[in-house]
Amino acid sequence: MGSCDTKTGVCETTPAPKGQCESKCGCGGVCGGDPMVCKMHMWMCSFHEAKKSVQVEILKGKIQKAWGPKLEKEATAVFEAMEAKWKSMQAEGQVKEQLIEKFEQICKESR
Repeated sequence: MGSCDTKTGVCETTPAPKGQCESKCGCGGVCGGDPMVCKMHMWMCSFHEAKKSVQVEILKGKIQKAWGPKLEKEATAVFEAMEAKWKSMQAEGQVKEQLIEKFEQICKESR
């Protein structure tokens, strides 16, 4: 039986029957149950993921330098709007709670 532990990268050395690997492997079944193919595929995927992460970090710095002040102002505007909306939702929730309490009190009084 073959299976790959995606946390440790360790695979059993006996290939799994076709179709069994899909649910256990980090490679999504690409390996067909072959633990060496699984390990190789996971390393290749990790390489590309790490490379993309570096690219994102490089672009983040360039975007921050070129557009940072404008983006900061936009972020402030969005934050203020969302904060106002959140406070409004909280107030609406409090109004509903107060109404429920009043209904409960009316029900108790009418007994």
